[in-house]
Amino acid sequence: MVSQRLGQLRHLHQVEILRQVWTHHFYWDAAGALRWRDGHTLPRLLASLRFDSPYDTDAHYCVKNGLEWSGYRATFTECCDHDRPENVVHAAATIAPVQNGTLLEEIHADLAVLSLLPSEHLVDAAYPTPARVARARRIHGVTLTGPIPTASGRTAPPDPAFVKSAFRADWDTHTLTCPAGHTSRPWQQLTLNQHPYLQATFRAATCRSSPQRPRCTSRADRSRSVTLQPTRELHEIQIGNWADQDTQQWKDRYAMRAGVEALNSQAVRALGLRRSRYRGLPKTRLHTVLTAAACNVVRVGAG
Repeated sequence: MVSQRLGQLRHLHQVEILRQVWTHHFYWDAAGALRWRDGHTLPRLLASLRFDSPYDTDAHYCVKNGLEWSGYRATFTECCDHDRPENVVHAAATIAPVQNGTLLEEIHADLAVLSLLPSEHLVDAAYPTPARVARARRIHGVTLTGPIPTASGRTAPPDPAFVKSAFRADWDTHTLTCPAGHTSRPWQQLTLNQHPYLQATFRAATCRSSPQRPRCTSRADRSRSVTLQPTRELHEIQIGNWADQDTQQWKDRYAMRAGVEALNSQAVRALGLRRSRYRGLPKTRLHTVLTAAACNVVRVGAG
């Protein structure tokens, strides 16, 4: 009877949760000894599946810019008009592995319900993509402003004169012309990370014979290829944003976003946002909203 009941205990949900936590944090070494995993030997699981505490299975592991934590992720949106108070108008909390950019549509939809949509939304590099810029403008009439990443490192050409924006796209013939005047093969469909793109590839013989090759690509074994957005609208948004990002006018306008860093610091240092007082995402989300309200009360009082 006792052994039968012990066997039933193994199937309890709480016991299964504890087993998974132990699996994440302990392992048997080659000598058969039980060892604690340090940060380098923790299993490489999907962050959305890994939790470190049996007391809160909504608190997930995450790494961002070298910072590791188990818990949640908070996102604030505030006004930054010169003639208005810098109050928080939206607060959201998610499990930690959720990327900030995926919240953009939810933020805009919530602000639309409250008639608080901005004419221009200043965001960091985690948010803007050509598709999100187009959607914000089409659905909500919002200008999404933020740095769209450009090629860097191994993907960047040796000479900045041969970056993607320097290639001329012909959307009638579906070809690309490089700064040296060479035309690519017709574009082909390409899927990267489950997203559609177009790829323009230049003929190997053309690239090998071009005196501009050392400026265009550092790969000696392959010809130059360029990945494009799937539609003309998105391609032009990307190229246009890259051009704007280099202007002083854009930089001056984007500098208004700097205030959100002060908001984050206030929420963390003065109001303890980084330590959740509750277990579970629903209560933590409420805690985040109340923290944002407290920020507004402090700012109104200080004003």
